[in-house]
Amino acid sequence: MLKLWAGTLALEVIHQILNLVMTLLNRSVLFAQARQTAEEAAQDSGQKVSDSLIEVIGYGSVAFSSVLSLVIIVVLAVMLHLLNKGGKAAATGRRLWFAFSLFFAFRTLLVFLATPAGNEAPDWLIAGDGIIQILVGVGAVMGLIFSLKEETLDYTGELEQMRKLEQELAQERREKERERREQERKELMEKQQQQKQDAKAGKDEQEPRR
Repeated sequence: MLKLWAGTLALEVIHQILNLVMTLLNRSVLFAQARQTAEEAAQDSGQKVSDSLIEVIGYGSVAFSSVLSLVIIVVLAVMLHLLNKGGKAAATGRRLWFAFSLFFAFRTLLVFLATPAGNEAPDWLIAGDGIIQILVGVGAVMGLIFSLKEETLDYTGELEQMRKLEQELAQERREKERERREQERKELMEKQQQQKQDAKAGKDEQEPRR
């Protein structure tokens, strides 16, 4: 599992690099989107949008997405280190990787559904990036499957936590059952006591008549 997720992370780094390269090669589309965003923002003020502003917006969006991707990769690397190290933090690492494995699997489906249009990047680069995304998805799903095995859950301590939770729930059910039986016993005793009192009262009423 750890090797699969480590390989997935390495391939994801390559994908992000290729994605950045393709974005820079496809600058016409990038600047067109930046121009549309800038014109919509300046529509109310009536100001003209300069080419320098469009370049700033375009490259700024690329820089922001690249930094965001880098942060995610660093977080995944840290979680993978915690998972490899073991201990209480290993469970957190496994759960985070579980969530991102689902994301990678979903993104792999989009690779088959999406069709690049107006892309100025070479075909071999687009195909190579698509293959890498598929490998990322496959590795993530395989790691996800292994992460659900009993040995993995025992390694992260989650299996012990689930056992403790089951014991607590079983103890809670036993206590509720005991309280229910105690309540039924009290109600039965009160009912029997009431019947005795009613019988005694009826007997006392009959004695003066005799």
